[in-house]
Amino acid sequence: MNKKEFDSKRLSFYEKIGKRLIDKGLSFFGLIFLSPLFLIITLAIMIDDPGTVLFTQKRVGKDKRFIQIHKFRSMKMNTPSDVPTHMLSEPEQYITRVGKILRKYSLDELPQMWDIFCGSMSIIGPRPALWNQDDLVAEREKYGANNIFPGLTGWAQINGRDELEITEKAKLDGEYARILHSGSLRAFFFDIRCFFGTIHSVIYSKGVIEGGTGEIHKKVFCDDAEEGMKDYGYKKTFCIDKSARRHVLITGKDSYIGESFKHYAKEHYPNFKIDTIDMKKDCWRENSFEGYDTVFHVAGIAHADIGNTDEQEKELYYSVNTRLAIETALKAKKSGVKQFVLMSSMIIYGDSAVFGKPKIIDEYTAPKPVNFYGDSKWKADKGVRELGDDHFKTAVLRAPMIYGNGSKGNFSILERIAKKVPVFPDIENKRSMLYIENLCEFLCQLILAQESGVYFPQNSEYTKTSSLVKKINQLAEKTVYTTRLLNPVVWIGSKIPGKVSQLANKAFGSIVYSQHLSKYNGLDYRIYTLEDSIKHMEMEEVGKKGKKKVLIVASVASMIDQFNIPNIRLLQSMGYDVDVAANFFKGNTCTNERIQDLLAVLDELKVDSYQIDFERNIKHIRAVITALKQLDYVVKGKRSPLNEVKHHKGTGKYSFIHCHSPIGGAAGRIIARNNGVKAIYTAHGFHFYNRAPIKNWLIYYPIERFLSRWTDVLITINRQDYERAKRRFHMKKVKYIPGVGVDVTKIREYNYNRAKKRQELSIPESAFLIISVGELNDNKNHETIIRAIAKNKNRNVHYILCGTGPKESELAGLCQKLEVGDSVHFLGYRTDIIELLHASDLFAFPSKREGLGISAIEGMAAGLPLVTSDVGGIKDYLIDGKTGFSHRPTDINGFAKSIDRLYQDSELREKMKKSNLEYARKFDIVRVSRVMQNIYAKI
Repeated sequence: MNKKEFDSKRLSFYEKIGKRLIDKGLSFFGLIFLSPLFLIITLAIMIDDPGTVLFTQKRVGKDKRFIQIHKFRSMKMNTPSDVPTHMLSEPEQYITRVGKILRKYSLDELPQMWDIFCGSMSIIGPRPALWNQDDLVAEREKYGANNIFPGLTGWAQINGRDELEITEKAKLDGEYARILHSGSLRAFFFDIRCFFGTIHSVIYSKGVIEGGTGEIHKKVFCDDAEEGMKDYGYKKTFCIDKSARRHVLITGKDSYIGESFKHYAKEHYPNFKIDTIDMKKDCWRENSFEGYDTVFHVAGIAHADIGNTDEQEKELYYSVNTRLAIETALKAKKSGVKQFVLMSSMIIYGDSAVFGKPKIIDEYTAPKPVNFYGDSKWKADKGVRELGDDHFKTAVLRAPMIYGNGSKGNFSILERIAKKVPVFPDIENKRSMLYIENLCEFLCQLILAQESGVYFPQNSEYTKTSSLVKKINQLAEKTVYTTRLLNPVVWIGSKIPGKVSQLANKAFGSIVYSQHLSKYNGLDYRIYTLEDSIKHMEMEEVGKKGKKKVLIVASVASMIDQFNIPNIRLLQSMGYDVDVAANFFKGNTCTNERIQDLLAVLDELKVDSYQIDFERNIKHIRAVITALKQLDYVVKGKRSPLNEVKHHKGTGKYSFIHCHSPIGGAAGRIIARNNGVKAIYTAHGFHFYNRAPIKNWLIYYPIERFLSRWTDVLITINRQDYERAKRRFHMKKVKYIPGVGVDVTKIREYNYNRAKKRQELSIPESAFLIISVGELNDNKNHETIIRAIAKNKNRNVHYILCGTGPKESELAGLCQKLEVGDSVHFLGYRTDIIELLHASDLFAFPSKREGLGISAIEGMAAGLPLVTSDVGGIKDYLIDGKTGFSHRPTDINGFAKSIDRLYQDSELREKMKKSNLEYARKFDIVRVSRVMQNIYAKI
């Protein structure tokens, strides 16, 4: 609520009168009853450090007016008066002994009861911002939190206090303001909640960080201030072309990060070419770095036992971690390499935080290595960046703890311990961590951007050690109990000098990067949350042992052929065995040749295939029941696959069933429910909406609404269905994916001979060629295009239809009747669709109803303008006048005019070609596979 809205809103009785009466009364009695405590504090301050007892501070009050608030003095009298506390170098040296106690329990704030009594403050409300804290005031303005009285304590105070960043604090203050405006009773009880929550926070000193808040607590940034801060990544805006080609050299062989990056890029960024060079031998100096866009330097010595290292080994750290990194960067620069990326580390900011004392690293925190390992990394960090200029971009990644399958170090140790111990301490701590695949995605996008800078990639949320241990055990199907009863043991361990305290600090200390350092405008790399990443790791481990299986179900085999081969490959790459159940033989619209081709592909992939006699007409009750029994036998392991002899994997419960099509989707979810298996359903279009027969609505809608309760994840492939599903159905999760994936790069860059293909089809090179791809049935509505061509009477326009179906003979008869038989060509089932697309000038897609229309997107990827119907998912990519033209499915005149216009205007066709080549990237198979991988990882 902004100020204007607030001013126009009538205040509730509580906000206008009641709250002020309570503030007045409680502050009055508080001043009287706490006067003995005030006297004791006054005497303690004067004895500890003689001088003034109270001081005033200029703060921002209601409606952004300045007010003066009172506080007990907690700093020494010789503290520089012209320097704010949070800008002092080592402010703790200026805090008095009494001041430490006052600050810990917020007793220094008690004199503000006088300010409450006088009417400039309230007991509950947002803490008053410093007079020069413009960023907090501006952020609060977004939420209407500047228009209420500031408080002695508030909602933000009991939800993190000094640990909160400004954006988080402002949101909480705005939430309080909204509740305060919402009504008397609710606001009154919320104030009570804040009051008692404050007592709990004060007792346990929650959220107190010396020197200020998570945003205000800024230290003077040493010699790195000028060069480092101005090139911090979070200040940049990235514009990334994910199809750009990059040639990358990894300097450092067999490293965990380097190998992980190489495998990740190979799978997700085929436009990357990556080489690796061994840096252990001097022969690397003889190799040329010319021709590479980026050198990614990962060679280095990891953390060792610092206490048991001699001087010779220390020198080795500086030789490898520092001098080798700088020498490699210098060679890259001289060779004309455009970008150098260095893996640095959080270790440059010192060791783990001391147990019980949170450590937040922000852009003002000075690197301060405490040992030679950290110092060697810090010197490399500085040395590499000094080589950077406009032609040689240097990027440094100061990563926190990196984890993933195969990773070494602290996480792998914690993972092993977590799976063995039955109980674990429940310590409230926070750690910054980075999943290896999040790091790899970050690296790929940074290399595409060819940017310099200092970067702090981390997961989107902090990690609590005990919560991490529980997640590891849950996903490993083990039980661990966390309890605070063990917390004193950790506290005692943290006080024992040597390795014991080091282990306690590493495991339970709180050290984090401020999250705003890790958010980059235009660079979205956080693919996995912490929980998802642990689950993904467990899935990979289980997959290596071959224990988990997935069943893909579809009513017709064509849905496996067209939409699920990439999903099968993806699941196999994630460690799953995959089976397929579909109607391969009975009543299928696919040709026998196409079915045999599909079975051959599945056989090559070692996928067991099961014949299920699905009927496409739900009114055939007996057939439906038979299909359900057959599918149930498959899930129970009682039915043999078509290719049993070759590689039948035997019985075994499926981890989940991924089902497609209305009939297959219904059967799959019913059987999944009966067998206690999770279910994913991909809705290729809710065809009981918009222009569908009324029987579809009466039959399919109630079924879908009911079965949605048995759906763990509903996937929609167009935005319209996504919004409908959220409003009308009851599944656990609904996800939107941009179609089922099109290999945009393959189609766009396909090497073809247009003239040769046209000659093969007996179509003149000068002809204007329209293409449609899909089953020849009533819904696909090819009749409209045939009639539009007849209406234009242009003999230089030809139309090819790729596909088979029940309407083929009827459409052929229509062509003869309309005298366009020489211009319309029925090609049947084709395996050369990409070549045919490139030989064409226009893609026609007049479907009466459609979930998305993959063939049309393939046409876009080939650069063809579109003429389509204005239905369903087609609206996701048809931008009228930019990517093509759309009309009502029955608008023959509209289609005829658009076809003629595109025939006449070659300049418009060329303009649409450029738009479509760009827009098709939204539906690229790489992007879709990444979304599907997330869905599979979370199920």
